[in-house]
Amino acid sequence: MQLSRKRSNTILSHTRDLPSCSVLPDPVCRIVSPILTGSESCTRSGCICPAALRLLKCIQCRLWRAGATIMVRHSRSRPSTRRPPICRRQPWLIDMRNCMRRCTSTLDRAAVERDVVIMKRWFKLFETASRHLQAKERGLFVVVVGCMLIAAGCMAITPYILGVLTDRLLEGRASHDVLVLLAGAYLATVAMPRILQTVALHRQSSLRVHANRSLLSSYFNYLCEQPESFFTSRNSGELSQEVTQASNDLYVIIRNFSSSIISPIVQISIAIVILALNRDLIVAAAILIYAVLFLTNNAIQGRRLMQLRDGLMEAGRKSYATLSDSISNIAVARQYNGYDFLLSRYRAVLDEDRHAQGRYWAVSLQMQIINALLFVGFFGVSFGVALYGVVHGERSVGSMVLVGAYTLTLLAPIEGLGNMLTEITQSLRTFGVFMDKLESVRPSSRRHAEVVPMSSFQPAIEFDDVSLIYPGATVPALRGISFSIAPGQQVVITGPSGAGKTSIIKALTRQYSPGTGSIRLFGQDIATIDVRTLSDRVGYVSQEVFILKDTLRFNLKIARAEASDEEILHSLEKAGLGDLVPSLPAGLDTILGNRGATLSGGQRQRLALARLFLRKPDVVVIDEGTAALDIVTEQRVLEECLTTFDGKTIVIVTHRPSAMVLGDTLIVVQDGRVEDSGKHDELRSRNGFLSRVLSGAAS
Repeated sequence: MQLSRKRSNTILSHTRDLPSCSVLPDPVCRIVSPILTGSESCTRSGCICPAALRLLKCIQCRLWRAGATIMVRHSRSRPSTRRPPICRRQPWLIDMRNCMRRCTSTLDRAAVERDVVIMKRWFKLFETASRHLQAKERGLFVVVVGCMLIAAGCMAITPYILGVLTDRLLEGRASHDVLVLLAGAYLATVAMPRILQTVALHRQSSLRVHANRSLLSSYFNYLCEQPESFFTSRNSGELSQEVTQASNDLYVIIRNFSSSIISPIVQISIAIVILALNRDLIVAAAILIYAVLFLTNNAIQGRRLMQLRDGLMEAGRKSYATLSDSISNIAVARQYNGYDFLLSRYRAVLDEDRHAQGRYWAVSLQMQIINALLFVGFFGVSFGVALYGVVHGERSVGSMVLVGAYTLTLLAPIEGLGNMLTEITQSLRTFGVFMDKLESVRPSSRRHAEVVPMSSFQPAIEFDDVSLIYPGATVPALRGISFSIAPGQQVVITGPSGAGKTSIIKALTRQYSPGTGSIRLFGQDIATIDVRTLSDRVGYVSQEVFILKDTLRFNLKIARAEASDEEILHSLEKAGLGDLVPSLPAGLDTILGNRGATLSGGQRQRLALARLFLRKPDVVVIDEGTAALDIVTEQRVLEECLTTFDGKTIVIVTHRPSAMVLGDTLIVVQDGRVEDSGKHDELRSRNGFLSRVLSGAAS
């Protein structure tokens, strides 16, 4: 049909006046804009539209113009018999293609990069699972997936069986056997998913326990490899919360992958196929469109939730760490009547946590409201089409029951699939960061101790121009320390408080790494020695004693797990705790208080020395490990150390004159430097610090 020239000019004039950024009506723009932009403002009034919205508007504008142009060209001229290529025949295609290129070139690259990172997290997770999960754990995973597949299939065909059963009942022509068979099949497909989901949940829990075992093992290995500076900025509550969150993320990943990915996809696919075969194409298309829109909304909002969840988890870790620190130091508040002051700190942290949760749940609520509106539209279209067909005799009542049942049955799997995208994206991100930490430590670094070659021609301990600055400090704790200790030598390190005595020991035991210089153990740089090997070769007792809230036996066997009860009792006897076990209500099985609260300070230090006696190190280091003991007990315990570890290299850090005479050599440290070294009798007369200490003790 030919259009008049006047009509064609009118169309062209209207298409020229079409605004390229005002296609969407105001109400629609107000709804769509926050979804696509992540902001509450509309994209009108000169605001920069996101790439996706610009692309939609561009396509719609070009389609309007293209339709008008085609109509005008048909009205003005007859088509030639030799048609040029479509791109030359319709220049608007080239224009639209260029416009699309300009629009898509401005896509949010950060979002694309995040998607790539998530995919890498998936591959890394599968790689880690295949490496760490044992055959039993893999079998559990297969059982879970199999149960969910069968359950999904049963739930997908249940509406179809119900629809057929309804038609047979209304027709009144079906035999009794057919009705019984259909009813039995319906009951079976309803009951089977419940049973299989229960089995899958049980196997899922077992899989989580097994996976957590590997996770905690790797996390302990990670913590054991960290230097002392790592723990000075983090308390136990924060670290515990970190691994708890990782465990929860792992469970979310396992649960969503087995329940919220496979099952919904199977149900939706079977439902669409059945509806298509039943000629309910409109309902099948509505289900597909609803699923796509639902998943799109969840994916877009999930990115916002992912960013907010990072702050939420950080606030949770901070509040848990503050709570743990407050409980651990409640005695200070009791001592100074500072309950209100201590509580105010925790309340401030809780306020931050509350604000973070408020922002997170506000976005989550917005996402749920949009999803609810989408479902209302989907349900209205599906139910309206089915009802219209029944009223006009175009479909049976059973077909309407089928549509209604699928509409309600598929709500849960589609929502589960959408929520899965949000949950699993968030969990993969945080769990991936956690796994990156664990992967930074070699998995086998603490399993097998290496052999450090011992040579009598090499110093047992050698410091070569070592300097050390603690994190956050500006003044060096050690300034070019240099000394050597021969194998089998017994050395005492002394000096005033803050001189650097303990810093030497912390550098030797790799609690802190020196900034300059090197430390060698039997000629080998300790930086190249595995931490496990260094712990085996160097027996270390400090003034700070760590007591676990467990039995006395457990607290001693942590030094050597294979130690017998006889060896444990013998080590306690050497440490001067021979009368401790008989005084305890359950002997070695007595539970010690939190941090050894049921023991005195002297008993805790002697317990640490008993651990030392259970080991067989090549180098023994006692850093003020007898400071809480009286002089007589200290003298006896130190002499026992010299006897037990005769022939080994022994380093004693002390400020007590009674212990200074036990060493072959005395090293005096002052202001982070070795001020003097030599025999006790030599330094007594020439070193000012030692002279003052010995004179004060004599007076």
